[in-house]
Amino acid sequence: MDNKKNGIPKLRFPGFTGAWEQRKLGEVAHIETGKLDANAMVENGKYDFYTSGIKKYRIDIPAFKGPAITIAGNGATVGYMHLADGEFNAYQRTYVLTKFLANRHFIFSEIGNKLPRKIQQESRAGNIPYIVMDMLTDLQLFLPSIAEQEKVGELLNKLNSLITLHQRKLEHLQEQKKGLLQKMFPKNGETVPEVRFPGFTDAWEQRKLGEVVNIFSGWSPSNFKEGDSGSDIFIKVDDLNHSTREQLNSQMNVLESQKYKKIPKGSTIFPKRGAAIMTNKVRILGKSAYMDTNMMALEASDISSEFLYTFITKTGLFKIADTSTIPQINNKHINPYPIKLPTMPEQKQIGKFFKQLDTLIALHQRKLEHLELMKKGLLQQMFV
Repeated sequence: MDNKKNGIPKLRFPGFTGAWEQRKLGEVAHIETGKLDANAMVENGKYDFYTSGIKKYRIDIPAFKGPAITIAGNGATVGYMHLADGEFNAYQRTYVLTKFLANRHFIFSEIGNKLPRKIQQESRAGNIPYIVMDMLTDLQLFLPSIAEQEKVGELLNKLNSLITLHQRKLEHLQEQKKGLLQKMFPKNGETVPEVRFPGFTDAWEQRKLGEVVNIFSGWSPSNFKEGDSGSDIFIKVDDLNHSTREQLNSQMNVLESQKYKKIPKGSTIFPKRGAAIMTNKVRILGKSAYMDTNMMALEASDISSEFLYTFITKTGLFKIADTSTIPQINNKHINPYPIKLPTMPEQKQIGKFFKQLDTLIALHQRKLEHLELMKKGLLQQMFV
């Protein structure tokens, strides 16, 4: 028997029994919309201003007072919600929920469970999804007792706060890396960077990228025999979406080929053709591998491999792609591309530093993904 169909969640706090009660959202909260245009925001306003985007803006005149929930009514982030406290204002297509007859944090999670499905069901094909008032007022919710609502709401609120904390840490590290990449490489027309490690004073040398790397292109997967016994990996462009830095999660194992040379370990790889170029997905090979024809690899010859990887991620080689037809990067783009190089010891120091920073960023990314998966699991099991 499926308890969920009887109004009982799979997982609940000890001491709570009985079925949850079905109610409409309009019965447990007052729902209205903002009245302002999106351009009513003021840069240094005193109050929060909620629109149909994820970001909060500022405004000088309030119209609502929390505790409240705001819901984006249209646009790319339709259905996105904020917990709003204190005085605030809202865009005319943003819904504002107040005067709750149920625990606000519980309602927030329950709406997040039910509303996306309703938006998807009621949106018309070809149209941008949007919310109309009765989609919210008639939204069917399941509510336990107030005491159980508070327990569940408190748990999920703490989890949401932890997710937000890790998201901010991750964004801070990513911004820190972005800033350091600008400061630790010389600007155009200069030969020394703004920031460098102690003990290094020499000017950086101007070279061509093709002079310090070996360039490889890949081959069609049909040239390789696939099988469970294959001990080598064949990397496709899509594999770059499921990996970070040196951890390439290939979906294809192949037998070693005498005809084709493996891309050496430590090479920097990236897409060379099509829309994938614009994603700037750059990886460094943690082990030698084969790769498909839509990719390019640069093996360090007269340059530190870690410095090369850092340079490629900073530069974004998609900027030099030929976009007259299908975007693509060829040897003719790589060979003359200018690169400024410090001495080898400084290259290694810079490469080591950014590798450690990437490891820290990946750690926070994994923590964030773990928390989001935990939240998803709890939402599935602790709600009807």
